Amino acid sequence: MKRDCSRSVGSQTRIPIPQTAALLSILSLLWGCGGTSITVPPLSLEEIPRIQAVGNYPDQNYRIEPGDTVRIQYTFHREMEQEEVVRPDGKMAAKLAGEITVSGMTPGQLERLLVGRTSDQLRDPEVVVSITRFGEKNVFVGGEVGRPGLVAYRKGLTPLQAVIAAGGFQTTARTDSVILIRRGEGDAFVSRKLDLAATVTDGIKESLPLAPHDVVYVPRTGIAEADLWVRQHITDLIPFVGKAGASARYP
Repeated sequence: MKRDCSRSVGSQTRIPIPQTAALLSILSLLWGCGGTSITVPPLSLEEIPRIQAVGNYPDQNYRIEPGDTVRIQYTFHREMEQEEVVRPDGKMAAKLAGEITVSGMTPGQLERLLVGRTSDQLRDPEVVVSITRFGEKNVFVGGEVGRPGLVAYRKGLTPLQAVIAAGGFQTTARTDSVILIRRGEGDAFVSRKLDLAATVTDGIKESLPLAPHDVVYVPRTGIAEADLWVRQHITDLIPFVGKAGASARYP
């Protein structure tokens, strides 16, 4: 996917407050931040290949959520195999290990936890955790689209596909300056500018699939400095985002 982060625009205008307020409400619902203070880390160039390589999402970096169906297998103890749906409280019952809060854990983290909890009852346990079914997940598409709101997430969903599901671009949309906001580690978020105009007009394949709870925002005006835009329209306006030293970087 072609990205144009050096595009120069003569002026920048703020998004109308009603649109911004709606976006903020959705962010709160999607991320459940409430009054939490969010630190936005700089996105270094070293992180770019890792971020671009999310094509296999969800994978071992996927974090388990309520509603997911988790399969636990022990390599040498087939009788221990089980498949459970994570309850709304984020917990599940695992054989020999008891009640475990699994929400927010990666499959790898759960594997290590189960090894630790069963090693006194099983000899050299080897555990494989997989997600066989994902609970209901959404992404939010806002701004200059036909029907702003939630779009059902599916594996491999791209930003352009999400926009189309939300009614497509309005004539006022700046398709070369679409913003993707993603929840990062802990309470941080990272964001990036996408040039969907190149995808639409030149047929350039999108290389960054969406993740559950992503926000795709289509602005009315062009964006020359993406990190400045995020500070102006997101960081400075969302009450649960800390302003001191907050920044966001785009590749």
